[in-house]
Amino acid sequence: MEDPARARRVVEELARAAGFELVGVTGAEPLAEGGERLRRWQEAGMAAGMGYMRRPAELLCDPRRLQKSARSVISLGVSYYPGEHPENPGDGGRVARYAWGRDYHRAIKQRLLGLRRDLEARLGCRVRARAFTDAVPLLERSAAQRAGLGFFGRNSCLINRDMGSYFFIAELLVDLELEPDGPGEGTCGRCTRCMDRCPTGAIKAPGVVDARLCISYLTIENRGEIPRPLRPLVGDWAFGCDLCQEVCPYNRRKAKRSRWPEFSAEAGAGPYLEITEVLGIRSEEEFERRFAGTPLTRPGRAGLLRNCCVAAGNLRLEAAVPALAGCLREDPSPLVRGHAAWALGEIGGAERELSEAARREADPWCRREIELALARAGVG
Repeated sequence: MEDPARARRVVEELARAAGFELVGVTGAEPLAEGGERLRRWQEAGMAAGMGYMRRPAELLCDPRRLQKSARSVISLGVSYYPGEHPENPGDGGRVARYAWGRDYHRAIKQRLLGLRRDLEARLGCRVRARAFTDAVPLLERSAAQRAGLGFFGRNSCLINRDMGSYFFIAELLVDLELEPDGPGEGTCGRCTRCMDRCPTGAIKAPGVVDARLCISYLTIENRGEIPRPLRPLVGDWAFGCDLCQEVCPYNRRKAKRSRWPEFSAEAGAGPYLEITEVLGIRSEEEFERRFAGTPLTRPGRAGLLRNCCVAAGNLRLEAAVPALAGCLREDPSPLVRGHAAWALGEIGGAERELSEAARREADPWCRREIELALARAGVG
C-alpha cells in the first residue's frame, strides 16, 4: 500500500504541474460543520429558487454519497482573475470576472481527468476517482475549507490568504489514503467592506448571503422576473456581480492574474456585453451560436435578455430604445417583453411604443409592466 505522506506529495506535485495553484487534501467523512450551516440557511428560506440547494443537508455534505469507495477528497484551486474591469464604454452590460472567458466546467474537468491519469502512472495503481467542479451535490467550499484552501469570508466566499477569492474550486474524490491537511484558517478582522458595499443588502450576517437579494442569483440562477424594487440596484450588471469581492482587501492586495488562457477576456465574451446586440437575439439557436462554450448560457436566452433590459434601463441608454422596442414588439418571451417595458419606462420617450404594446399584449404580468411603464411616463 502506498505511503499516505508520499502519495500526498505526489498529488501536490502533479496538481501544480497541471496548473492548479492551490492543493489540499481532506478525508471523505461527512462535512458536519458545513452541513449544519447549510441547514440553517435552508430553514431561513435563503436558497430562493435553487432547488439543488434545497436538497437534504445530509446528501450535500457527504462525499461518499457521490463515490462509495472514496477515502480522500483532493481539493484544488485555480485563479480565474482576468484583471480589473475597464470603465463601462457607456452601452455595456457588465459581466462578472469568472465568466469573461470559456466555460470553467469544461476547462477544469479535462485537467482533472488528466491529473487522475498522471496519478495512476506515478503511483503504479488504478485510482477510482470522480472529478468535478461546481456540478454535483456536494458542499465544495466546505470541503475546500477543511482541506486547507482558505477560510470563509463575511461575503461567504472562500478566501485564501495568499491569493484572495478569485479562484475556482475543483475536486477529485479518490479511493486513496492520503495524508490530510489541516483546515484553512484566517479572518476578516473588523473589515465589513463587502457587507457595506452590497447594493441589495444580501449579506445578512457574516458568511450568510440571502440568494433572494443577491445580484448574482438574480441575473444567473433566477428564471423569473427580477423584482421591481431590486431592478435599480442591479446597476449595469448583465451577468453576475463582483462587488463584494472587488472591495475585499485580500483581493485588492493578493489577487493573481490567471495563467489559464481559457479564462482570459480574449477567450470569451469579455468584461462587457454590447446591450443592443444581445437584445436583438430572438432564437435559441442564435443564442447558442453567440455564447456556446461560455458561462453566459446559464440563464438562458430570455434570462440574459432580461438582464440586458434592466442594465439598459439603469444606464438610461437611449441608444437601446429601438432594440428595447423591438423586444417589446417581437420577442417570444413575456419575461423579455415585460423587462423591456420597464426599461423603456426608465429611459423615457417611448410612450407610443408602450401604448401600442398595451393594446396587443395578452400576458397579464407583461401587460401590467407596460401599464406601470406608461404610468411612469405620465400616460394613462
